[in-house]
Amino acid sequence: MVEGSEVSGKVFRFLSAMHPALSKSERKRYAGYDPDKWYPWTPELSAEFTELMRRSPRDTSFARGFAYVAQRAIPEGQYVPTGALLDKLGGLPAGFRSPYGSGFDAQSDRPGHAVVRYAGMPGFANVCIAVQGEIVQRLQASGAHSVVVKHRPSCRLNGAEVCEFEVEWSGESPPAEARPARTQEIVMEYQRPSFQAPSGGASPRESAAPMAAAPRTYTSGEQVRTSAAANYSGSNGGGHMQAELHGQTAADLGTSEDLFIQLRKRLAEADRQARLYADAQQEIDRLRVELGRVRAQAEAEVAQAEKEKSEALDTLADFKRRIRVVVGND
Repeated sequence: MVEGSEVSGKVFRFLSAMHPALSKSERKRYAGYDPDKWYPWTPELSAEFTELMRRSPRDTSFARGFAYVAQRAIPEGQYVPTGALLDKLGGLPAGFRSPYGSGFDAQSDRPGHAVVRYAGMPGFANVCIAVQGEIVQRLQASGAHSVVVKHRPSCRLNGAEVCEFEVEWSGESPPAEARPARTQEIVMEYQRPSFQAPSGGASPRESAAPMAAAPRTYTSGEQVRTSAAANYSGSNGGGHMQAELHGQTAADLGTSEDLFIQLRKRLAEADRQARLYADAQQEIDRLRVELGRVRAQAEAEVAQAEKEKSEALDTLADFKRRIRVVVGND
């Protein structure tokens, strides 16, 4: 584990509301985390996240959770364009942070194509699955169309230093009623705020001085380092995001509770639409089966009619032959 690594309390709060397999006691415990604070990334926590991922269908809960933390730093009605997102991905706010940054490094080599490397959240066995979904959702939020993210052979589960993802999209357009954010103002620098734990957890550590961000490089055998990471103040004993964009402050963006309520409603609507789609797909499949049965029955009846027609023609031909024989004998 990298000393100083932390995970946002927003991830815990998101999981408490959205993870489909949590017990009542687990939901209550995760709801006790403060969404505006950061918590130490320990071996026990990474093992717990691995187990939670195993219990999460297709791991969408984790992908949405980390993407939500990233989007939370962008004011309502604004977005980060795809190009700017990839160019500054390593320095934009994320659900995990360390003295080296969030662990992301992206390089766009041609229009509609980029390679993203990730070296964050050490010890999280299936982190690449969650990150793959997170990249998809973050690019979709940037306005990218037809986003496809594929995991390259380089994977930390196989002993590689980083997980590599190939990202493709067909174009981009601004999300509805949104305007581009001033990216340079939401690229933030990392500090080490005092660690926090929910009631009954470990005691907080003292705040440490800000760490200088390392140059943004990627070399074999080293972790991805970023030139800028997230700027979090130490107010209230934790890391408070300061995102002043176009004169807006964190207070203007609404409370975390309000955002979770809005998010819950949106996801509930998405789930409802998904159920409607599933019901429609099931009805389509049923109709296809019924159509296949009717078609098979009709084909069988046509074949039987053709057979009877052939037999009738053979009988008629035989009858005519017999008539000719009788007439000839006369």
